[in-house]
Amino acid sequence: MEYGMLRRVLAVFGVTGLLAVLVWAALTLSPGAASRAVSAAGPEAALLAETPVVGDSSVKWTVGELTFESRYPSGFVFTAEISSSAGPIVRGRVIWSLAPGTQRSVPFEINADTGQLVAEWQPGPGESTPPWLGLTYTWSVGDAAGNSFETEPRYAEYADTSREWLRSESEDIIVFSQGLPAEVNDLTLEAMAAQRETYRAAWGDLLPYRPRAILFGDLDAWREWQVGQMSANIAGLTRSEWGGTVQRVTGAGERDIAYGTVLHEIAHLYQDEFTFMPAGNWFIEGNATFFELQQYYDYEAAVRALAAAGQLPALLEGTGPGVSGRDARRGYDIGYTFWVWLTDNYGLEGHRRLITLIKEGVGRNDAIEQVTGLSVAEVESRWRVWLGASPTAPTLVPTPAFFFLPSPTPYVVGK
Repeated sequence: MEYGMLRRVLAVFGVTGLLAVLVWAALTLSPGAASRAVSAAGPEAALLAETPVVGDSSVKWTVGELTFESRYPSGFVFTAEISSSAGPIVRGRVIWSLAPGTQRSVPFEINADTGQLVAEWQPGPGESTPPWLGLTYTWSVGDAAGNSFETEPRYAEYADTSREWLRSESEDIIVFSQGLPAEVNDLTLEAMAAQRETYRAAWGDLLPYRPRAILFGDLDAWREWQVGQMSANIAGLTRSEWGGTVQRVTGAGERDIAYGTVLHEIAHLYQDEFTFMPAGNWFIEGNATFFELQQYYDYEAAVRALAAAGQLPALLEGTGPGVSGRDARRGYDIGYTFWVWLTDNYGLEGHRRLITLIKEGVGRNDAIEQVTGLSVAEVESRWRVWLGASPTAPTLVPTPAFFFLPSPTPYVVGK
């Protein structure tokens, strides 16, 4: 999704097995914080003993070398040496996850000369993929006798080795930056640590993985991974499939990026993990804005100015303020004040209860009524009065509809 003020795109894919989730957590949730220049190869999990998963238990499976090659920005290649005592390998796939709860796969081919299994993935239209995403992958194969086998999960990274990157890690996040002052990494670690317990209280727990923030300072580097439907004019993307956010840093200070943008985008990952919020409205963007610790200006003051001028729109009746077009930022700010009002009155526990009810399938307004014990009309009134507006939203005058009778004779436009 392209945007000026808007700062996210979400995509949710299929679910991996519990084993992949546990391996991801073991690989990523390491304590402590560290920064270093990024090397060509990312960390890789040790290959554990493989066992057949379907078929004859007497079959002997032999696993030789398993490799992963990043060909950023053009995808990556997996290779494997796997054989069965019951017959040749005839089918299978490589399955990988970029974050728990997501899954992709690609079939492999067999090299007729060497017997090596080769699987290649290249990004197609709409599949733009930034560097430094981590992959947990397995090989799932079958032999001619109908036996099946799956390797233990392994870890690799989609590395960009053509330019210098700085990598920093803490228990909260993994940060990669390119063409930016090293301070941006340090500040991002600090911001995530500062907001850790707020995330935990508001959502009921932390994310089950360490999210990634991939920050570009160079426009050419940013454009390099754009494929198909993507646009180089986009300022940033956040996808739960990636388990992270990718941002092009243009002009805002390092502290604004770390304490504002990154915290906002990580909140979108929490939304995907812990509840269901339809994208692209004041409710979801205002919620993400609530988690920013650095504001580009005083959001609440801007909304109070609207209230004083009699321009505060209705919030809970109808669609509420928009978050696209010329007044996109206004929707973010107004939505933000709703979450401030809610937590001022009902605490972060009220936030957690609200998002839990929505996840359980309760409608937004019904969930708000259950959390507050008030009617939607009373919530709207109290929120408006808190901002200094009249307790009743202004009545919008509908745009008059014009009807035209059909022309009695045919005509050609432009002649």
